[in-house]
Amino acid sequence: GRTQAVSRGKSQLRKNAKTLARIREKSSNKCILIVTEGKNTEPNYLKALRKKLGLKAADIEVVHPEGTDPVTLTQAAIALFKKRQKQQLKAPYDEVWVVFDLEKTHDERRAKAKEARNLKGAKGIRFAEADPSFEFWRLLHETYTAKSFDSCEAATKELKEKCPEYTKSENPSAETLNKIPFAVANAQRLRKDSEQSGRTTPATTVDLLVRTMNEATRRDLQLPLQKS
Repeated sequence: GRTQAVSRGKSQLRKNAKTLARIREKSSNKCILIVTEGKNTEPNYLKALRKKLGLKAADIEVVHPEGTDPVTLTQAAIALFKKRQKQQLKAPYDEVWVVFDLEKTHDERRAKAKEARNLKGAKGIRFAEADPSFEFWRLLHETYTAKSFDSCEAATKELKEKCPEYTKSENPSAETLNKIPFAVANAQRLRKDSEQSGRTTPATTVDLLVRTMNEATRRDLQLPLQKS
């Protein structure tokens, strides 16, 4: 009896220690993995937003793996999700996102995106896409537009007309981050306009990822986003 009681006590202590470790490393009620195509643009933006929202790397993990096409990125996300499940001292990911552009040859890129969604193990993974590129999402911080861009360069050129200081390696300023509610509203408006017109480009679902990150932080730190 006494030996079993001691054993049970030790087991409970280990369990409590694991729970405490998980609580200490997180500052939110969600643990989110974000896998990005870009090496600088998307990670810099997402990390700046994470900081603004008072979240930690343990809450929102931003990873740029080898490879840039939707299939390779999604395979990396699946592998990281599985690896995390095996790590007892770390909270499992509540959500997994893959961020990529739909530029280049549109049909080829869209086919890859569709293939990525159908991968074994991809069920539940969410995708934040930008067409033609992440620069289009950044452009929505400055203005509303439904203008079609045939390349990342074209979207970047338009963005630079609004933000001459923009570079692909930018660390978004506080001023830029404060425009996120405007960008989210513009992305929602674009989806409604596209549904009515039947247009498929330009487009973005990065606002959905931003909304998820916003919901992960304390209410007093959340950005005032319009309802979806």
